Amino acid sequence: MIRQSDSRRQSPPKKRATLEDVARAAGVGPMTVSRTINGHPYVSEATAKKVRVAIRKLDYRPNHAARMLTGQLSRSIGLIVPDIADTFFSVVIHAIQETARESGYLVWLAASNEDPAIEAAQVEMMTHQPVDGILLVPVDPKNDYLKQVATRSLPVVTIDRPIEVAKTDSVGVENKAGARMAVEHLIEHGNKRIVCLAANTHLLTIKERIAGYRDSMQRAKLQYEKEILLTSQASAKAALTKLFSSNNRPQALFTANNASTIWVIEALKEMKIEIGKDVVLVAFDDVDFYTLLSPPITTVRQPAAELGSISARLLLQRIKGEFNGSYLRTVLPVSLILRESCGCKKSQQ
Repeated sequence: MIRQSDSRRQSPPKKRATLEDVARAAGVGPMTVSRTINGHPYVSEATAKKVRVAIRKLDYRPNHAARMLTGQLSRSIGLIVPDIADTFFSVVIHAIQETARESGYLVWLAASNEDPAIEAAQVEMMTHQPVDGILLVPVDPKNDYLKQVATRSLPVVTIDRPIEVAKTDSVGVENKAGARMAVEHLIEHGNKRIVCLAANTHLLTIKERIAGYRDSMQRAKLQYEKEILLTSQASAKAALTKLFSSNNRPQALFTANNASTIWVIEALKEMKIEIGKDVVLVAFDDVDFYTLLSPPITTVRQPAAELGSISARLLLQRIKGEFNGSYLRTVLPVSLILRESCGCKKSQQ
């Protein structure tokens, strides 16, 4: 079931600057502003410069409803993700492109490489192309520049990672519930010493998964240690070496995202520790090649394709003026995919 929350108590975006506001600020007539925006040859460079300064100062964006009525929409949307090569995001990207194509829209795709400065520059470039709206997976949802992005007239929908310093439409998944599902399954197998490992712990999504892990351990009255932050395969090997050389070796591992899972699998292989035999594992997020490993990896599967298609449809509704309500947060359910890394046999799947 899709869960949606309509945040009616949240403040609306600041009042959008109009063409008339720009004209007053530049000391010219509205027609001159319109001609400047459209590159009319009869506007002098000095006048055009004053108009451009006013546009930047007021953060003026053409009214989408007016542009739609006059056929001026670009029929393109921007999409910025942290990593195009990431399997999860590649599925999301494909679903967005298909949904946009069905509505006659083109998708301008960019990768931020998990760099907030690159992301900010990409948002600015897309805003001035212009695109009719932006789909964004923010690198750092707490970055202050996102406040300005959220209050512009250009529609923005975040995917997976909601902006934490401002309000926009967002589409995500039940991270905490999914983590609880994973850890409770490990507990059902009789595991008591369960360790959580995660990358990108600054993200709200990962914090929610860690909270789900802790909640399940507390409910079962099991002792747990602080989650282990991973930043690379080398950090995973160092952490696991310490864990498995202790007198209280872990019986089970819960990895909170793709990066941590892959690093842990690689490190365990180097250490000659067998998953499913020496330690069991459940990972958050599913990747196709997990079924090819021995043993296959039990995972919490996110509906990546649905994340993409639903976020794209929501953005298109905003662009076309079909949805004008307050900010909408859509939360999609996840599912536990049983394989053999958790200790299940094929007959139990």
